[in-house]
Amino acid sequence: MRVGFIGECMAELKQVDGLLQEGFAGDTFNSAVYLKRTFPALESYFISAIGSDPLSKEMLEFTRGESINTRFLYAHPDKHIGLYKIYTDACGERSFTYWRNDSAAKGLMSLLNESDAASLTAMDMVLFSGISLAVLNREDLNKFWRLLGKLKDSGTQIGFDMNHRPALWKGRNDAKALYEKAFEVADIALPGLEDFNFLYGFESVEEIVSFLAPFSFKLLVIKNGSRAVTLVDAEGEVSEVGFTPVKNVVDTTSAGDAFNGVFLGAYLSGEKPESCVKKAAQCAGFVIQHPGAIVDKASYSDLVSSFSPSLA
Repeated sequence: MRVGFIGECMAELKQVDGLLQEGFAGDTFNSAVYLKRTFPALESYFISAIGSDPLSKEMLEFTRGESINTRFLYAHPDKHIGLYKIYTDACGERSFTYWRNDSAAKGLMSLLNESDAASLTAMDMVLFSGISLAVLNREDLNKFWRLLGKLKDSGTQIGFDMNHRPALWKGRNDAKALYEKAFEVADIALPGLEDFNFLYGFESVEEIVSFLAPFSFKLLVIKNGSRAVTLVDAEGEVSEVGFTPVKNVVDTTSAGDAFNGVFLGAYLSGEKPESCVKKAAQCAGFVIQHPGAIVDKASYSDLVSSFSPSLA
């Protein structure tokens, strides 16, 4: 199984024990990492652009160190990767400062040639997010939608998570127009109530289910923080899957990213959606007990090896 993740990876600065540490992260990139760590038999591709500068080369080596396929990770001759710093409050809630306006990832579609675009049809699934849409150059969006259409026509499943970041958009209506276009092409949607509350004023999962009913998803997965995940199948059957939230929350930076990667990995491995939710929630719960978006590989491996038979 081949899974492609379209988006942006940036250099990450985080404070640990009073010291500033450097790492690399980005929403769909994080999902690619957690999918590969949890399901090593799946082939995880990161589809993006970086620069030719030393920091970009470090990021490339980090990506390869995570066994992520870099065939579709392009080096822009004149640009560099973005940078962000994480700030976390006493409850583990995060905020960010970004330096990404001139990042190489914005020009991905200009670097993706027709031959490589055709090769992407071999993907079993491709995931993109609201951040992926916001980062791309506006003049390249039509080309991006055409690419997704070709992938979908070839049998590739399309996954989408809004993962809304207000600072990346001109306003709510600007974002909503593109998100609704994304829902039209998506086979699997993984939105969160928080984003729908901010953009549409929805206060319940039921409102989201009703709003998204006209779209033809194979599966709708609605996240609601530490509360139960709601699943809606292709026939419109609604179910809830609960899980035990963790108490020692350190940093929620990558909760949704880890959930998405592990959920899709489990789904593509043939697990039932309910099992996918439980495994994804357990991994996300582990991740938010550690600082930064991507946790230490060894400790995460211990988590995966400890899965009970019902989650394996």
